Amino acid sequence: MILHIDTETGWRGGERQLFLLAEGLKKRKISQWILCRPGSALETRAKEAGFPVVTLPMKGEWDFGSVAALRELIRTKGIRIIHAHTAKAHSIAWMAKAKLPQVRLIVSRRVDFRIRRNWFSKRKYVSPRVDLFLAVSNTIREVLVRDGVDPAKVVTVYSGIDLTPPKKTPNPSLLKKEFELQKDELVIGNVAALVDHKDQKTLLNALSLVRSDQKFRTFIVGEGPLRKELEELALQKGLLNKVVFTGFREDIPEFLSLFDIFTLTSKEEGLGTSVLDAMSAGLPIVATNGGGIAEMLVQEKGAFISSVGDADSLAKSFQILLEDAKLRKAFGGMNKEFVRKFSIKNTLKKTELAYYSLIGEDLYIVPKKGKSGEAA
Repeated sequence: MILHIDTETGWRGGERQLFLLAEGLKKRKISQWILCRPGSALETRAKEAGFPVVTLPMKGEWDFGSVAALRELIRTKGIRIIHAHTAKAHSIAWMAKAKLPQVRLIVSRRVDFRIRRNWFSKRKYVSPRVDLFLAVSNTIREVLVRDGVDPAKVVTVYSGIDLTPPKKTPNPSLLKKEFELQKDELVIGNVAALVDHKDQKTLLNALSLVRSDQKFRTFIVGEGPLRKELEELALQKGLLNKVVFTGFREDIPEFLSLFDIFTLTSKEEGLGTSVLDAMSAGLPIVATNGGGIAEMLVQEKGAFISSVGDADSLAKSFQILLEDAKLRKAFGGMNKEFVRKFSIKNTLKKTELAYYSLIGEDLYIVPKKGKSGEAA
């Protein structure tokens, strides 16, 4: 029995990866529960999909009430492996395991930030209570090892996406009408939260340097605390007629079908599954080498990759692709093939192997049911 723990309230890449993983494990008949915060997007989607879900407040790393409740949950449900999908989940699970040495703990690490130097952070990463770290890129693996984690405990398992063709082909016509796009206008697209490490400031600086006769507009799809600041920067750079801040949107497939070029200019990034989605849609990519982004791309064959913060280089990349339709098509075709390496099926296989390495054939044993229908 696997227990997935996620402490976020919103729906971002990590929650999507957990959900896709749970779907795959369900098809493999592997028993699992999802533990999340009440009212979270994950709770809603997991229940709609028929997953067994339980909620706890998990308000912070020092939520001892949630730690005690987690211990009881582990005992009553017959949990063999805890899989922590966020940093706070890591902390809560690490403390809960103190009195449950027979339970295995796996931690997914999705960010390439250095481990904090305070005692608690260092302790929970080098502690023998953690059996395995799953890093979503080699870059993250290197960071963990550099900061003192046993290399034998860190395995790279790339994030993956579902490459199954959609039943309904995305149609961008409504978006073209909504945003009054002209027929000869190309679209650069960025899908990311408006937060510092996604570095849309560098994106705006780069766009202000593009000198091309080709008409284009850039759509920044996402929401976050930096929106007002980014809108003010766009105004200062004279980009109001070229940049659209859409806010949070559910219709991402339609936006991907609208874009001619996809861009991600992050300073730090675990992997960046929005890039994988764009590759799957057959788009050329302009990106930085922040975190694990470059691990997904082939320089000058499917993408132009610049150093973090290099607005001049990014501007040149945009200009080349805006003015060369054949190159856009060639890059997009390359990406559509190369993205197969990042199928969620591969993520599932490697994660299942990680589980198996810890508990063997017990992974496939369905816990016995008590009278109440819960695991005995």
